[in-house]
Amino acid sequence: MNLEVNGRHNFTFTYSVLNEISLLLEHVLNICSSFKIDLKEEEEIVRVDEFHRYDRSLFLKTVKDPRLFTLVNASPFPKSLYQNHYEENVDTYENRFIKYLLISLKEDIESSYKVNEREKLPFLKAGISYGNYGTFSLLTNYVNYLNSDLNENEEINTFALSLLRRISLLLTNDFFKRIKEVSFTEVYATNILLHDKDYAYAYTYYIKNKENSETSKKEITSTLLSLLLKDSENVILKNEDRLLSFKRRDFEFILDTTSDINISLTNLDILLTKEYKLRLKVNLFSKRLIVTHENEEYKIDIKSVEELKEFIYSLATLIKAKEGICPLCKKEIEGNNCSSCNASFALIHKENLTFAWIFNIFAVILEGDSYEI
Repeated sequence: MNLEVNGRHNFTFTYSVLNEISLLLEHVLNICSSFKIDLKEEEEIVRVDEFHRYDRSLFLKTVKDPRLFTLVNASPFPKSLYQNHYEENVDTYENRFIKYLLISLKEDIESSYKVNEREKLPFLKAGISYGNYGTFSLLTNYVNYLNSDLNENEEINTFALSLLRRISLLLTNDFFKRIKEVSFTEVYATNILLHDKDYAYAYTYYIKNKENSETSKKEITSTLLSLLLKDSENVILKNEDRLLSFKRRDFEFILDTTSDINISLTNLDILLTKEYKLRLKVNLFSKRLIVTHENEEYKIDIKSVEELKEFIYSLATLIKAKEGICPLCKKEIEGNNCSSCNASFALIHKENLTFAWIFNIFAVILEGDSYEI
């Protein structure tokens, strides 16, 4: 993944990644044709005419069991015998892992395809213009994305869809129907996963991409801090290791990136502080931002580091407002929470004007094509 500070930093499908998945599916197809099984040995009693597997120890056990004998011409004769029964079991650790890998891959491609084809984020659908007081420029980024590399994006998306169909078809194989669907937090390197070429390829693929996702999270956070530091509007107050504090217009941002990205945002006019927690969920193709605010979680797909930066700036969105009117959907309300569009805000009086600081711009639900501010 290219995460240079300058230029575009998009998280999208690439031919190299899709080709690697295509090769992986060839190995999975081989596994479906010659999968590894466990032979489960069970002891059973069978009639003499059904006996077909001689075992000396079990024959001695039969001799010692008088229930299995009958008298024939006054002599004891076995009517039944002990023998071992072997049952094939495909629901093994390794095969469960392969099914888990396929399902995870299917979910990753589906989520990424939706990102590539997505509409504007919900709070952009209203066509809101933030004017001189706005801080959000995702709409411009979105339009630029639509106007760039359309032909290549279409070809890559077609390739991704073809892989998605192949995975869906593989999962309908009788082999996978006999295997339980389970989740893995860790995958252990068994002999089969290490020494069978098809299983080994899937295992190596999984380990590599798991390690890459962790590396990617660190790179994204590091690049994000670099972008914030290079922003000419920022006045840096403190930058100690992974703690960044800066002012932007009427707000003070404090970011702690020790683990997740914890943001403390204070409006300097009314000295009101709001807390946000940003957590990155990274898969092969898409980067999802999970935002926690007021004990609620919101999921937002992020296509680039710049978009993540702009999202952070959007937390300080100010728009013109009137008392008793929702600044977004324009409906009459009581208080500073709108039940119609889900906006939560505070009113700020400044320079004979009233502005609304929208705390949860990422969670508002708007209908319609445009709104006048």
